[in-house]
Amino acid sequence: MTVDFSYQMNVLKMETSKMTIGRLMLVVLEVEDLERSVRFYRDQLGIPLKLDIDHGGSDRWISGDHAAHSWHDGAFLHFALYQSKGGVTRNVQIGFPTANLTETHKRLVESGVQVAHNPREEPWGKTARYIDPDGNSVSLTESTN
Repeated sequence: MTVDFSYQMNVLKMETSKMTIGRLMLVVLEVEDLERSVRFYRDQLGIPLKLDIDHGGSDRWISGDHAAHSWHDGAFLHFALYQSKGGVTRNVQIGFPTANLTETHKRLVESGVQVAHNPREEPWGKTARYIDPDGNSVSLTESTN
């Protein structure tokens, strides 16, 4: 019987090379209806999305109608909504901080946003969850600083 140790050797090489991946810097959601999703994320949640130009080409992640915002305070993070090119992002959860969850929650409820759960204390802070137009979970957590 011959034993193949190549897999174990590759794992050992990865462990000893200290290969690391940095933190998240990009979130892209493909949405069913870009206009409706922009209303939710920009007009209701308050994320300052801007409609962006079509970068051309056939790459589904950078071409086509979309809206985006990049945060540069602290580490860079880019958030984009793209009009679906065949598949819609569903069943994910994303989260954002908010300065005053009580006021934000009241405003969202009054504007008709679907609530998954009301504000409650969690180990990481007071949090509520909402459902975006494509069924994704969006959590808002009151920032402590």
